[in-house]
Amino acid sequence: AGSGGSVAGEGNFSHDTLTAISATPNSGYSFSGWSGEGVSDPSSASTTVLMDQNRSVSATFSLNAYDLTILAGAGGSVTGEGNFSHDTLTVISATPDRGYSFNGWSGEGVSNPSSVSTTVLMDQNRSVSATFSPNSYELTLLAGSGGSVAGEGNFSHDTLTAISATPDNGYSFNGWSGEGVSNPSSASTTVLMDQNRSVSATFSLNSYELTLLAGSGGTVTGEGNFSHDTLTVISATPDNGYS
Repeated sequence: AGSGGSVAGEGNFSHDTLTAISATPNSGYSFSGWSGEGVSDPSSASTTVLMDQNRSVSATFSLNAYDLTILAGAGGSVTGEGNFSHDTLTVISATPDRGYSFNGWSGEGVSNPSSVSTTVLMDQNRSVSATFSPNSYELTLLAGSGGSVAGEGNFSHDTLTAISATPDNGYSFNGWSGEGVSNPSSASTTVLMDQNRSVSATFSLNSYELTLLAGSGGTVTGEGNFSHDTLTVISATPDNGYS
């Protein structure tokens, strides 16, 4: 018997006896065939030998090979599949796409299902799968004095998230600062969530124009441009002979 198995049936036998012989492969091996003269069926593990002379026959065995199939869910790729010998610890790896994270391996034989790079014990055909999930990012919104903002939270990778700014009475929206804002000059716009973001809205106090007109017989002072809710002083001076 070659390495990988055992044989049975040897002994002393009468002339022209058809003597039964058998080959038994070890775990992880397969029977390959018999070599030597007189074997009835060299490809059969259990066969006979015609004993019309002294005989010497040999059984050979081969190490099994198994297929490893690796599947990747949406959001990443995998490497390592192929055909491998019995009891091989085969390296497999998973690579998440940009904006995704590796979740884990499913399927039997995986050494460490939570590791991006691990091994599979090839003692049979195997099929394992890697799963991925889109990253989640935090959006923080800040409001300067004179208004409020809405839209912050946690959002999936590449989400276009709506944000809005509302000025208080007597204030106007000036703009957004921070990266990822689609239209920084619009009070209602979106933010591209491909990473954690922090954006701020600024507001300014409204300014109003005061125009003063004087009828004949006097002059006035105090006109100009003034901030919202300002109490602005005005005065009228009559000409001589007028009240």
